[in-house]
Amino acid sequence: MDIITSHNSLDFDGLASMVAANKIYPGAVKVFSGTLSKNVKQFMALYKDLLLIKQAKEIDLKSIKRMIVVDTANANRLGYLKEIVLQPGIDFHIYDHHPSASDDLQGSISEIHKLGAATTILIEEIMKKGVSISPFDATILALGIYEDTGNLLFASTTSRDVMAVSYLLERGANLSVVANFMEQPFSSEQRWLLQSLLNNAHHYRIKNVDIVLAQSQNEDFVPGLDSVSFRLLEVENADAVFVIAKMQGKLNIVGRSRCNNVKINEILKTLGGRGHERAASAIVKKGNSEDVAKIILEGLGEQVQPGLLAKDIMSSPVKSIPMDRSMEEAGRIMLRYGHTGMPVVEGDVMVGMISRRDVGKARTHDLGHAPVKGFMTAGVLAVTADTPVGEIQRMMVEYDIGRLPVTDHDRLVGIVSRTDILRTLHGEDYPEDHELLFTSDGDKKENCLAMMQERMPSKILSILTLVGELAESMGITVYCVGGFVRDFFLRVPNYDLDMVVEGDGEGLARKVAETMGGKERIHQRFGTAMVALPDGTKLDIATARTEYYEFPAALPRVEKSSIREDMYRRDFTINTLALCLNPGRFGDLIDYFGGRKDIENGYIRILYNLSFIEDPTRILRAIRFEQRYQFTMEPDTLRFARDAIERRLLGKLSYKRILQELLLLLSEKDPLPALNRIFEIGVWEYILPEVDLTLISRTTLKRVPILVGWWEERFYGQKIKSWLVYIIVILSALNEQEREQVIERYHLDNYSRKSIQESLAVARLTQDLYINRQLQNSDIDSRISNWNSESIIYLLLAIKDERVWEKIVKYLDMKDTMKIDINGHELKKLGLKQGPIYRLILEELYRLKLNQVIVNREDELSTVKKWVEEGKFSDAAINN
Repeated sequence: MDIITSHNSLDFDGLASMVAANKIYPGAVKVFSGTLSKNVKQFMALYKDLLLIKQAKEIDLKSIKRMIVVDTANANRLGYLKEIVLQPGIDFHIYDHHPSASDDLQGSISEIHKLGAATTILIEEIMKKGVSISPFDATILALGIYEDTGNLLFASTTSRDVMAVSYLLERGANLSVVANFMEQPFSSEQRWLLQSLLNNAHHYRIKNVDIVLAQSQNEDFVPGLDSVSFRLLEVENADAVFVIAKMQGKLNIVGRSRCNNVKINEILKTLGGRGHERAASAIVKKGNSEDVAKIILEGLGEQVQPGLLAKDIMSSPVKSIPMDRSMEEAGRIMLRYGHTGMPVVEGDVMVGMISRRDVGKARTHDLGHAPVKGFMTAGVLAVTADTPVGEIQRMMVEYDIGRLPVTDHDRLVGIVSRTDILRTLHGEDYPEDHELLFTSDGDKKENCLAMMQERMPSKILSILTLVGELAESMGITVYCVGGFVRDFFLRVPNYDLDMVVEGDGEGLARKVAETMGGKERIHQRFGTAMVALPDGTKLDIATARTEYYEFPAALPRVEKSSIREDMYRRDFTINTLALCLNPGRFGDLIDYFGGRKDIENGYIRILYNLSFIEDPTRILRAIRFEQRYQFTMEPDTLRFARDAIERRLLGKLSYKRILQELLLLLSEKDPLPALNRIFEIGVWEYILPEVDLTLISRTTLKRVPILVGWWEERFYGQKIKSWLVYIIVILSALNEQEREQVIERYHLDNYSRKSIQESLAVARLTQDLYINRQLQNSDIDSRISNWNSESIIYLLLAIKDERVWEKIVKYLDMKDTMKIDINGHELKKLGLKQGPIYRLILEELYRLKLNQVIVNREDELSTVKKWVEEGKFSDAAINN
């Protein structure tokens, strides 16, 4: 057995070093050698279920073959494990930053470096070996460095410590959590100031948020008011604190918060303050403390967001187990449902709690068959549904308990676990169990060459064959992937050729362009290329890659990988199919994730439970594919989609990304079912919350594709942005100011802005058309001649009167085919002097011809001659 341990009275540097060492020695068991420091003990009260560190008495000391010792090299500091040093044949690996001593342990590996923290040594090993760490891991390792370097201020701090912290921050270390467990020494003046503030501190509960307001007066200036304020926040255990300290005649105001409910910078803005949402300050040169306190309390009353209560984060209904069931059965149930503990009941009454740790103890003593009542914890503390989350966290730390039942008059209504509390602290950085949703068909062999020959155009098949041959000549493998393969099995025409290469994708793109006379465009950052062939066919070629999402809604980081890893990063199983193009394997189907089966069953399925958390736009894509193919979201996929929506992950997306997906959805042949689905599952409030989608006429929305198709056929295939017509219809429910806000929020392009602005005139124009049946074509032309086609389609959608409709259509037909036959040469022959008069004459002819007053070239000439005779366009007439 290999174990990882550190010194007795364990501090954060020792704990972090153990966690880091476990990344380098993943098979080793972490073991506490003795007692824990106060801070570490409080930390473990919350995080013990994640770190899984054993006590020395839980392991067989005689089975130890290797000890990885961190943050010490002295056997005398190993507590209960000291005796192991005397065992023969033990291999020691030592990582320490303390000065060497003659009685230190001697190991086959001994990394002793004069650094601020031992954790730094192990982080450098992690970086050297390329071991990946999560944001949660990074946070623990940062705790070790920050504690032993005094937040990088101690003289022992080195540049290597700073570089290690930089690496951890890049990996998502959460400094808010680090700050919660740090202690800093105060000067005597700061200690006096803290005591003065404590003596004058008052608690206010505002919307379930605990606020402390404290005041102090001092003739001299005491530096470090921000640190003192932070310590006050810790001592009072409040959600936010505001300090008003009068020093040297000025009011120094500092606010600190540990929650998102109180935005300190907004509260202090009225006092001229600046800063961040969780930390800000202000100085008031003239004024008194009571007035400032009143302003702060008024601001809090207006701006504080309600704090979380037990009912907001609890799990309900609660899975429980009868007290006479066996410990083995309790363990199976907890593993099956991912619980670390469960309430124990006798009838309808809760009598205790049982945990995975209890199950572990029972198994250690071969008592898995024993009833739960013999191992449960009785006399369990409980909370109500209205207990603040901060109070629950305090109770868990103080009493070292992992879960608290939520009761209503002694009736069990829910349960809050450490996991629930940690989610409120860490958000989406909190590590969650990873659950795969697909059924692998990777071992199933199928060649689709005959099917390809039957269904694909010969031109496409020839291109695919040549690309495969070129890849083979380069010693690499190429696959056709994505929507092309999906639609191939669905018998849906789609000739967007997407290819993935195991090897040099950029090199293949250049080779294809050279061989087929095309042009390539390389995007080195993403390892992708596009090849445009002479006949207009486009090939997208990418190097196989895995995309890691470092935090929710973040864009992917790209690394080279195999075809399986590349497919695993895809959004849905139906998009993970690939066809090999290399000779000898041409047409072989690659289906690692059961995509073919889901196509046959009509399922939209994500590959794993974190899919929507990593990229919330997949929710919109799932709806789009579901409605396009008349598929159904597989139940777990729908459940995870709803969960992501409830967790408001869509609210973290940029409007640009939401707009991209919305335009794709509205470009579908019939987006109405998708819009209904979006509204049904709660996505719409993140797209256009101003618009009540239920009030938009379904009849109008159904007419959009009909009118767009009619327009494109009538006007010689003119391509219409159908999505823009839908946007105009949807925004018609808003007033002009609200529309402008939407335009600005989504940064719509100038063409779209113009169309939406033009649509504002539709209501007035249709009213005029209904009232004044004598309006001529030229009157209509003067109002809409410069409109975009999408705006005119919206006008047609808005018309309810058949005669008015016919009038607009006739105008459009007339405008489309009409032209003035005479030109400047004929006008010159009639003796008219060249100049602005020509434009006026041609415009007037256009108006008359549009109104069908004149119809041909002869009418045009005779009309102009008449004007000349009448002097209508003489210089005097024009000037008049």
